[in-house]
Amino acid sequence: MLNNNLKKIIVFYDGFCPMCHYWVRYLLKNDIKKSLHFAPIQGKFGEEFIDKNKLEKIDSLIFYNPNTGIHLYSEAVYEVLRFLNLRNIYFFTLKILPFYISNLIYKIVARIRYKIFKPYNSCEIPSQEILSRIIQ
Repeated sequence: MLNNNLKKIIVFYDGFCPMCHYWVRYLLKNDIKKSLHFAPIQGKFGEEFIDKNKLEKIDSLIFYNPNTGIHLYSEAVYEVLRFLNLRNIYFFTLKILPFYISNLIYKIVARIRYKIFKPYNSCEIPSQEILSRIIQ
């Protein structure tokens, strides 16, 4: 299962995080070519990917592109926005800030996000269109 999906461009996200779900919906809406696939890090595929690549359990969006590899933290956000050709305030902020500063901000937000947004008890059930792009 892992090898077949590694040809796809994948965004790994926290399946219990309301903020992550917001960004997944944002990316789905802006992915005109429908080339992004999504996988919760708590799912079987997400766990296999993290184990195979020796990634520690991280509070991060993971962007995987078979052409450029694995990107974490603010670099993952930047690479997703760059891939989708979305030139917005987030893109330009990440382009200007050094990654060590934007990663620090990212990690602080990741650490407090459950204090701001109550986590889901289970993964949200997506629509059929979205479901076709989710890798479990």
